[in-house]
Amino acid sequence: MYVLFKSKELNLSKYILIIFFGIIILVLLESYAYIHEIVWLKYPSFALVYGSKLLIGPLLIIYIQSLFLEDNNVIKKTRLLLAPYFLFTFFISVPYAISRLFKGYFSSYIYIIDNYSQYLRISLDILLLIYLYQGFRNFKKYRKILKCNYSNVEEKNFIWVRYLLVSVSIVISIDLLIVISQLLFNAFPIRSQNIIMSLVTLCIIIGAYYGVNQSKVLVPYFLLEKDTIKESISKVISDEEKDAFKNLESSLHIIMQEQKPYLDEELTLSKLAFLLETTDKKLSKLLNQHIDSSFYNYINNFRLAEFQKRLQSDSFNNITIEGIAYDCGFKSKASFYRLFKKSTGLSPLDYRKSIK
Repeated sequence: MYVLFKSKELNLSKYILIIFFGIIILVLLESYAYIHEIVWLKYPSFALVYGSKLLIGPLLIIYIQSLFLEDNNVIKKTRLLLAPYFLFTFFISVPYAISRLFKGYFSSYIYIIDNYSQYLRISLDILLLIYLYQGFRNFKKYRKILKCNYSNVEEKNFIWVRYLLVSVSIVISIDLLIVISQLLFNAFPIRSQNIIMSLVTLCIIIGAYYGVNQSKVLVPYFLLEKDTIKESISKVISDEEKDAFKNLESSLHIIMQEQKPYLDEELTLSKLAFLLETTDKKLSKLLNQHIDSSFYNYINNFRLAEFQKRLQSDSFNNITIEGIAYDCGFKSKASFYRLFKKSTGLSPLDYRKSIK
C-alpha cells in the first residue's frame, strides 16, 4: 500500500489495489481480535469483513478491467458488482455485530449466523470462486487483445495479475474444502479460520516480494508506455537527433533484412533493442517519432512481406497458409488474417489464388 501511495499518479487500478489490501488487513485484524477476544475490535471489524468475499471478487474483476480500459468506462460497467457486498453487510453483518455488542437488538441474527455460519461460508466461497472464474475469463480476453496491439508486451508484465487471481483461488478453494470436511467428517477441530489466515499471510509475503522487488509486476510498466510515447511525440526533435535517428534506422533496416528477427514470434521491443545495441527507450522513440509506426505495425509489416514472398515461391506450395504465417512470426491465426485482409484487401487464400 505504501508503494502504491508513493507512486506519481494514482489511477483507478492503484486505488483498487489499495482497497484490496485494506480489506485483507481488516480480515486479519478481525481474526486476531476473535482469537484474543478484543470485543471493541472484533465486532466492528466483523461487520465490515464478514461479507468481504463478496467484495474481493468484484474488486479483482474491476482491477483487471481498469488495467485495460478507461477508468470512467470501468466504473460505469462494474459499479453494480459491489451491490451484493453492501446489501449483505447492511442486512446481515451489521445487525449481527449490533446484536453481539448490544444485547436485545437483532437477537434472531445471533441464532441464524451461529447455527448456519458454515453454510453461509460455503455459499460465500462458491460465489467468490464464480467471481474469480469471471476474472480469469476477462484477464484472458483482455490479455489477448492487448498482445494483438502491443507486440512488445512481455509475459512478466502479467505475473502480478495472474498471481492475485491464482493465490486468492487457492486460498478460497482450501477454505471451501475445509468447511465441507468439517460438515461431513467433523475434521479440523481447531478454528479453521486460523489456517486460512496463515495462508493469506503467506500469500501477502510472497506478493510483497514480487511487488516491492519487481516494480514492473506490482504496477505493470507496459501500461505506462502509451503515456511515455505521447510525451515523447510532443517534444521537438533536434537536427542532431534526426541524424542519430537516420543512422539508427539504417542499422535497424540492415538487421531486419539480414537477421530477420521478425520471424521470432516471441520478438519484443527489448530483444530487438538488444540486437540493435541500443536501449528500449531509444528504439521506441525511433519507431514512434522518426519512422512514425508502432512496434507492432513495424514488425508485422515485415512479417506480411515475408509471407507474400514465400507464397510466390514454389518451395512453399505444399505448406498451408497457417503454417507459412506461423513460420513468418505470426502467433495468432485471427490476428494474421485480419492484418493481411487490411493490408491487401484480399484473404490469404484469395491472394494465393491470384498469384498462381
